[in-house]
Amino acid sequence: MEKKILVREIGESALIERLAEILGPVGQGAGQGVIRGIGDDAAVLQPTPGKRLLAASDMLVEGIHFDLSSISPRQLGWKSLAVNMSDIAAMGGNPRWALIALGLRPDLEINFVENIYAGIADLAKKYGVVVVGGDICSSPKCLTLDICLLGEANRAEVVYRSGAREGDLILVTGNLGAAAAGLAYLRNKPENIDPGIKDSLLKAHLTPSPRVKEASILIKSGAVGAVNDLSDGLATELHEMALASGCGAQIWAERLPIDKPTAFMARQLGVDPLHFVLYGGEDYELVLTIPGGKGSPLKARRLARSLMKATATPLHFIGRILPASEGLKIVYPGDRTEPLFPRGYDHFRS
Repeated sequence: MEKKILVREIGESALIERLAEILGPVGQGAGQGVIRGIGDDAAVLQPTPGKRLLAASDMLVEGIHFDLSSISPRQLGWKSLAVNMSDIAAMGGNPRWALIALGLRPDLEINFVENIYAGIADLAKKYGVVVVGGDICSSPKCLTLDICLLGEANRAEVVYRSGAREGDLILVTGNLGAAAAGLAYLRNKPENIDPGIKDSLLKAHLTPSPRVKEASILIKSGAVGAVNDLSDGLATELHEMALASGCGAQIWAERLPIDKPTAFMARQLGVDPLHFVLYGGEDYELVLTIPGGKGSPLKARRLARSLMKATATPLHFIGRILPASEGLKIVYPGDRTEPLFPRGYDHFRS
């Protein structure tokens, strides 16, 4: 049996060397705008002329964002990078360079840490992201991963959440609520669940796919006014978009896309699947607007067809942007209308 080696037994320098080996080409970046990557006091990068530089940072903290009893280190590495890539994509950018800061408990096994980096490398390689540096320190009580991701976007293609206008259509990519349903599965472990449903829910929660290609196609169409990524639940993200744009919004409950595994988990727990959709978070889909007016539904259908053909990701029309005086609301079957409150995840209230 291979001897287990702990972080405290090899020290910081040896650990960095091992992790750099795991990254391989993903940590070297030859020909990818990297003049100097891992191995110096700072990375030296060459941005593409004429591009805008985008920067995003997300921290994952053990006990807050993840439970090590229900996520593998490789899945954790993948997810830690994916959440940042989703932010860059939502701004119209292409993710390029990552800096990774780890706070490690000294009693963690080296193999565990290496598998975190293997998960990061898996996703980084898929999208051409180069890990160019970071930091490692001791964290006595909990594991933390903090990734700073840099991306680039064409100047004319940077999109903000403040670009929504009265009359715009509201669209979302993919299906909503699956990540929250996956978390509900992990917390409740219902019996006799179909393996296919279980795998679908766990994939949505543990290894989300950032909508990088989808965002690029949508934004390059020239039709998109505003975009936000769905990290904290649709209700919260719509409120952010409406506040930034100075407008209101209305969505229709029956138009919200919910897949079968999510609906199944809601039935198992006796909850409304809309709770997962509106307030669950971590879907990392995109909510966006396109101009309304004559012919706008046809334009939305054409955009949906082109996106499906290129990526197999569906695009759904779920609502409209309203005047600010209308506030935010959700319409249920039978024209029952209720205010839509931002009750998504809040680090200091949840």
